[in-house]
Amino acid sequence: MANDTHSSGENKNDSQQIHDIDYVRSEIDRVDNAMLSLIAERLELSKAVRRAKSGARVWRPSREESHVRDLSEATGGSLAPLVSRIWAELMSASLAVQGPMRLHIALEGDALEVWSLVRDRFGTAIPALSYPTASSALAAAYADAEGVAVLPTPGGMNTWWAALCPGGAMPDMNILSGLPRTGAELWPRAVAVATADVAPSGADESLVVLQNIEALSSFDEPPILRGETGPYKLYSVPQYLDKESDSFHRLLARDPKAKIIGCLPHSLGRS
Repeated sequence: MANDTHSSGENKNDSQQIHDIDYVRSEIDRVDNAMLSLIAERLELSKAVRRAKSGARVWRPSREESHVRDLSEATGGSLAPLVSRIWAELMSASLAVQGPMRLHIALEGDALEVWSLVRDRFGTAIPALSYPTASSALAAAYADAEGVAVLPTPGGMNTWWAALCPGGAMPDMNILSGLPRTGAELWPRAVAVATADVAPSGADESLVVLQNIEALSSFDEPPILRGETGPYKLYSVPQYLDKESDSFHRLLARDPKAKIIGCLPHSLGRS
């Protein structure tokens, strides 16, 4: 009888466990279906956004960075890499729906690492073309109305940013985003460049080129030298710098050739 009782108890527990697993699985299916419905709704809204933009650029990196940062902070920051990857794909699909945005990627260095950085930051839905050099990728993006170049980070032998300086071939292009978007690194491994306007995301550093280093005294916090080419030095300034701000006008008074050539949102996870 004892064995029969023990067996009966085991069967009851097994039945309860199977019931619980079935219930959890059904709940997962319910959540998955709800998410799929919301994703479809989001894509429809993306089409409406494109119609409302009336010719404005498809890619707005400052809004994108700000939105992903807010979502990450809503989770306490612990899920930042997951949030970034999920929204990279969602935004990639949305941008692909909105218009003819294309990525022009320089495969200098480790090509597999570059593709991994691009996928994690931009998802997989945006059309992408690759080039052997930064200069060729930059030129292709400049000739493309909605083109975005993904290039090696400025510094050392990477002097392609000279084209963005006063007198350069592409002075209306700007450095607008760093790759990867997550991590504790203070300087990215690659950057995204386009003719979109420089705008704040809420946690940024500005990129400024100077000829006269005495103009550095215009800043409250010391900028960091990131690269040199020809007469220009590239500095990162630990704040968002507006072209109309008093601090930038003070900078111009000391160095008329000074120019803001970009803005890098802080990576998620940076202290």
